[in-house]
Amino acid sequence: MTSVVLLMALMAQAQTKIAPKLENGFKAVYTEKSTINMMGKELTYNSDNEYVVSDVTADGAVITVTNTAMDLPSMEGLDPVSAMLLMTAQINKGTTVKMAVNADGVPQKILNLDEVKEKAGETIEVLVTNMFDAVPELSQAISKDDMTKQLVEVLSEEMLLNDDVLALNGKTIANGSQDSFTNDEGMKMKRMYFIAGKKIISNATLDMSKDDLKELIIKKIEEEAPEQAQMIKENIDMVMGQLKFDATEKHTYEMQANGWPASITSEESKDSMGQSMKVSSVISLKK
Repeated sequence: MTSVVLLMALMAQAQTKIAPKLENGFKAVYTEKSTINMMGKELTYNSDNEYVVSDVTADGAVITVTNTAMDLPSMEGLDPVSAMLLMTAQINKGTTVKMAVNADGVPQKILNLDEVKEKAGETIEVLVTNMFDAVPELSQAISKDDMTKQLVEVLSEEMLLNDDVLALNGKTIANGSQDSFTNDEGMKMKRMYFIAGKKIISNATLDMSKDDLKELIIKKIEEEAPEQAQMIKENIDMVMGQLKFDATEKHTYEMQANGWPASITSEESKDSMGQSMKVSSVISLKK
């Protein structure tokens, strides 16, 4: 019993603050391999991103992230939803993002947001044209202009600041510590952290009340099918009984002595508005 109590006490005391070393000229290249499983199909894509540190001061620095390579499957024969996901993954293809970070490496602001949006806008126009050529039946569901608009709206400063490699920066993590966040589907999540040597593991689960879910359903319908919003509001309880909502996330970070991750492994599962999706990815430092 004494050993168990001592072990629990040691685990409770284990904590670490993530603050990567920021030095002018520091460079790291990370390769990402991701797999999306949705609607019975599997999509795999790879990309390389280069991180360069500059303009270091006592208050922070600039980290420039450049997508140097991206390898994606063909959109030929894909269903519209899968094709849309694949297009979203390509928005940052070939872009250079300059972000201001504080002294702990926490992203604060995108310094070249207009430039990034202009570059991404050009990419999106080409992607949409290619997609409608590859999936001609898509025009029955959405116009080119509407799809272009939806993809442009995805590229926000908030999305660009949400960088996986920098995700832990500034956090003081202890075994059992928790925080809350909202995922990209608008679902509220609760996350718990664990420390195991050089590894930091986070597990997240859905944390939404019935009223929260009602609000989410109505918001999504108003955004995606406004003509049906009133009908959904009047029958919201019945709609909720027919739809499954769930989400889980697990991330494992292998950290280096300099505070930069050596690798990040993640598994995400989502059930939302009748659509189920699983995403697994491995981000690793190139030697």
